[in-house]
Amino acid sequence: MKLKEQTKRKLDELGPEALSRVYDLVMELRRAAEPEVGKTIGEEYLKVREALRPCEGALSDDVSMERKDRT
Repeated sequence: MKLKEQTKRKLDELGPEALSRVYDLVMELRRAAEPEVGKTIGEEYLKVREALRPCEGALSDDVSMERKDRT
């Protein structure tokens, strides 16, 4: 018996509350599988650049100094 058929049979045995939880899980899985519409890596990169614009110096220098302080 195929997995989809087995799943459908088990779903028929569930009560309304459990069925509602299963539905929510399925919808969450579908949302997670869909790419975000309208957002690209470039847009996120530009947001970070804009947020760091007021900072002086290089972020990599700050990270290096923090690492040296820990050693």
